[in-house]
Amino acid sequence: MFVTSKLANLLVIPLALMNSLGGVLAGIWLAILGQWGSIGYGILFLIGSAIALSIAMAPGLLLAAPAAIFHEKGKMLAAFAFGFLSSLYTVAVLTVWCIAVLFFFMKRADASSIIPTLLWSYGVATGPIAWLAQKELQAGNEFSMVSSFFAQLAYLLVVLALLFTGVTLLDVLEIFGVVMVISLFEQYEMAFKIDKMRRSQ
Repeated sequence: MFVTSKLANLLVIPLALMNSLGGVLAGIWLAILGQWGSIGYGILFLIGSAIALSIAMAPGLLLAAPAAIFHEKGKMLAAFAFGFLSSLYTVAVLTVWCIAVLFFFMKRADASSIIPTLLWSYGVATGPIAWLAQKELQAGNEFSMVSSFFAQLAYLLVVLALLFTGVTLLDVLEIFGVVMVISLFEQYEMAFKIDKMRRSQ
């Protein structure tokens, strides 16, 4: 089975707790600290980001369409090449979005609010991604859930690194980049195995 399924089984509880309680607790904590600006920006981002991300990821469909055409014609190398580029574009958009949200909120945090601010930013960054992935899954695209899972994992790892180690901007980019590249290859492997399974039926 895929690495994704093994990681998902291992991290399902921590990520579920973060997704369901992290934002609420962080919001309450920020309210107690009087960080209403961060709360307001987070709500605004949550309202508008799903649409913005959908628009930003739309060019990836231009690469996915040739992949489907080549697949139907049996030209598998070209199909996987375009599919890989489409996934690469999506991963790049998600990475830029998450890093942008992270540093926007980090600039607003001080020593007393860094923990709730980072937790709040996690929900702001990954919430719209998870929502879009769920919509894509309902439309029959299971690969989006892989991107969503790894984006959540990468963000959580970066938050932990920021809280417990002296990471630099370059370190943050490397952590996020490595995790999302793994996501990219997971999707590629997943597509290859699914195609192989369908051809054997």
